[in-house]
Amino acid sequence: MRLKSSSYLCPVQNTPHINPETGSPDPAPLQRRFIAWLLDRAVLLPLTGGLLYSIIELKSLPFAILMLLVEAIYKPIMEGLYGQTLGKKWMNILVVNQKGFGPISWNQSLLRYLPWAAVFYATVFIIVRHFQADGFMEVDSWPAYIEFGRKHPLGENLIIAMINYLPLFSVMWVISDPMKRALHDRVAGTVVLKSLESA
Repeated sequence: MRLKSSSYLCPVQNTPHINPETGSPDPAPLQRRFIAWLLDRAVLLPLTGGLLYSIIELKSLPFAILMLLVEAIYKPIMEGLYGQTLGKKWMNILVVNQKGFGPISWNQSLLRYLPWAAVFYATVFIIVRHFQADGFMEVDSWPAYIEFGRKHPLGENLIIAMINYLPLFSVMWVISDPMKRALHDRVAGTVVLKSLESA
């Protein structure tokens, strides 16, 4: 069952813009998607700050994992409910089902999130290992934590590095795809389009 959009995420924006010349919806340009991502990073900045505070000051693993979890569920929940994160809303772009350009399902929202889910699990694993490592409790600043992470055995782990680049690898498919679909869009059967308000 799909929940209705709130007044904040206007239902009008949940309609793709149809190109009058071609009669088909307009794919969202990569630049607009990148700016939407930057805006979402700004929205999530307090959670990143909370994560750093929980690691460096509080030394609280449960609070650190909570900050990571809240950040992780933002994208799939917003796209599952509204077809847009706040960044996408502000950039007038919309995630829709590739077949018929209607709203996406929860399954599609979760499938689109797979590259970031892998990064989330890897990050939780790394932070847990950091908390268990000798010398972690002496880390008292952000630069010290960066240095600690670099020297930790997982800091040079090839598998972890590959996982961290999964979202970038997935997004690179946009360049060669005629509908500007990322790999996660292909897997989920979705496409990101300009919304009606961007006309």
